[in-house]
Amino acid sequence: MKCAVPIIIATLLATANFSAFAQPYGMHHGMGGGMMRGPVGMLTQQDAGSAADMGLVMDLVHTNTRIKRSVTHLPDGIRTVTESDDPAVAQAIKAHVASMSGRLKDGREFNLFSTTLPVIFDNADKIKSAVEMTDKGVIVTRTTGDAKVAAALQAHANEVTELVQEGPTAFHRGMNARMAMGPDGPRGAMQRTAQTGKPAIAASQTPHTHDHSFSGAEQWAKVFDNPKRDAWQKPHEVIQALKLKPDAVVADIGSGTGYFSVRLAHMVPKGRVYGLDTEPDMVKYLTDRAKRAGLNNLRAVQAKPGSPMLPEQADLVILVDVYHHIDNREQYFHQLQKSLKPGGRLAVIDFLLDSPEGPPKAARIAPEQVKAELQRAGYVLGEEHAFLPNQYFLVFQPRP
Repeated sequence: MKCAVPIIIATLLATANFSAFAQPYGMHHGMGGGMMRGPVGMLTQQDAGSAADMGLVMDLVHTNTRIKRSVTHLPDGIRTVTESDDPAVAQAIKAHVASMSGRLKDGREFNLFSTTLPVIFDNADKIKSAVEMTDKGVIVTRTTGDAKVAAALQAHANEVTELVQEGPTAFHRGMNARMAMGPDGPRGAMQRTAQTGKPAIAASQTPHTHDHSFSGAEQWAKVFDNPKRDAWQKPHEVIQALKLKPDAVVADIGSGTGYFSVRLAHMVPKGRVYGLDTEPDMVKYLTDRAKRAGLNNLRAVQAKPGSPMLPEQADLVILVDVYHHIDNREQYFHQLQKSLKPGGRLAVIDFLLDSPEGPPKAARIAPEQVKAELQRAGYVLGEEHAFLPNQYFLVFQPRP
């Protein structure tokens, strides 16, 4: 069946940060969830269908190995074939294409990961599209008389191909690049570049994404708590290295869906764990998760951006893949000292500059900078662990 309607297969397999990021930003701590306030919040436009579209795309991201894709660059555009031998995946591909077709026609952009989709949506009237639904998926041909739009079509086709080849890894990489551009995304980044003459990403090393909502926690949990993350995050080894007492009080800032919070709660059966997040949907998700797991010592807390005040003084405050998303860090962490018990510690885990995971390099903060900032905030470095392949792991204490 052929139909000549404007359509974007655009976010196929891809929509989101993760995380992210999340994570999130690479894996934004659980993935750093609401502290980055990002993946869903980075949608150009949110509507009643956004959560359903995100769920569909996330399913495709995680079935990437069952998808076959070929791309042909035309002089004035692109031809792509995206199919699967798995009937369920093939149907998901078709459903996604149908949804994006309606979005392009109505101008309801849905985009979390792509820096090229804004050009395509902004120039939809210049694009001629032919879509053929096959037994196993779709064949899409898109052409245009505008060289800039043709380049965007080809670049976006390459973005989607990377998602088919790499799955969640490419998803997070694209999402993080998008987040690093700031809350107004690619359009704002391009505008800032035009105004300042400087690459927009350089001005966004600490993305100001706190004003965006992060809904759809159930769907994001598929990314944030993906078992594949354990191989490089090494959560058990991290917690063992912290040498927590059974009655310790721990605050997990940027807890997201609870990747670390739940594990910490199991390790301090006589203590308490607070999972702090600024996003209500993540707080609700973690509250329900703790209840289902019978973890009475785990409490999800609605936090406020920029406020480090905890429900009670803690023996340990931990931030995983969250540090580089906090504004006014020296002031923030100086105030945080009031929330630490005497002898309390601050653990910071974030991405190395050369890590294959994580946000774009321009958005990362080197461990040397973390040490310098926290020294100015009144801390001394107590321990430095080097067993994480993608991240540094620093433990600080307030200066006596």
